[in-house]
Amino acid sequence: MNMNCKILISLVALLMALPINAQKRKTVSPKKKTAAVVMEKPSKFEEMLNNTQQIVFIDSVVVDKHEFLKYYLLTPETGTVATYNKFFNSAEQPYSTVYVNELGNKCWYSKNGRIYTSDKIGTRWDSPVELEGLGNYQRMNYPFMLTDGTTLYFAAISDEGLGGLDIYVSRYDSESGKYLLAENIGLPFNSESNDYMYVVDELNNIGYFATDRRQAEGMVCIYTFIPNQRRISYADSELDKSAIVSRARLERIADTWGDRAARNEALERLELLKSMMSKQSKKQDFCFVINDDTTYHSFSDFKDSSNRQQMSTLLKLRQQFQNVTDELDKARQKYASNANRRDRERMKTEIQVLEQDYYQLESDIHQLEKLIRTKEIQVL
Repeated sequence: MNMNCKILISLVALLMALPINAQKRKTVSPKKKTAAVVMEKPSKFEEMLNNTQQIVFIDSVVVDKHEFLKYYLLTPETGTVATYNKFFNSAEQPYSTVYVNELGNKCWYSKNGRIYTSDKIGTRWDSPVELEGLGNYQRMNYPFMLTDGTTLYFAAISDEGLGGLDIYVSRYDSESGKYLLAENIGLPFNSESNDYMYVVDELNNIGYFATDRRQAEGMVCIYTFIPNQRRISYADSELDKSAIVSRARLERIADTWGDRAARNEALERLELLKSMMSKQSKKQDFCFVINDDTTYHSFSDFKDSSNRQQMSTLLKLRQQFQNVTDELDKARQKYASNANRRDRERMKTEIQVLEQDYYQLESDIHQLEKLIRTKEIQVL
């Protein structure tokens, strides 16, 4: 055997002696990537769901959005609500509202997306003051103040809301002179749609609020309900989630009636209120506040017979005052827009005369109102 053959045989033997695993290239399987678990944040509706208030809803009615305030039946003790344009004889705030307290001497209203208050001095409204401390909201509107003079409800748009206009509540802090940061009143009053004009007639224990949820364009649904003295939620109720969702969305108000006794009693109060409001609207000649508990609407209300003649004089003075006010406003506008110096001098004299009439009538009205009120209180 030659040398080359011996070398070849030795190499083959050496290769056969090596372990099989050493002859194979080791392959490493790639690690499997673990999918990241993303927790979906619950919606605002779901966050509020368990705190949905247990409210008995008496009735609901769908009406034209532009006339919905007509369906808020309020006793004089509750105050009045009106559109901004009608109250201030203006055309600049078509969707804003004004609430006037039961004494008729203080009002709250929305202007340019903020809420203001104003006091009545004599027969005119003083300069408006913006409410401070409520929070940073958009399109603030539809204010209503409870008779305690501190609890304010309004509607606004906020990132904390469910969507559209939501109803909020705040209270006046006398120590700071500001309102506390407003809170969303939650379900079932708020929804992903527009919800607003929360009003409570405390005397009759009947509340109202408006919403355009599930409504056609230009229409709004007004719900009548029984306000709770304290907040009661469905958190500890035996209802399942689907039932609570249904009540939170006001899908069937009959589901809120319970044994129906509370609803039936509220319906009776509502019918009496409708009857009383109907009678008042027929015979109401004016609105004259005697004291915190008494307001007159007709001449027959006066106990002192001489006050009936005095009231007739007062009404004429009020009309004269309104006429002078209108003339003065026109004269001032004309003066401001006229560049002719001679005309401006002439109009200046005219304005001064009107201003004298204005302040004299204002003083006469104030004195006569005081006289009538004093005489009437003496015989009450």
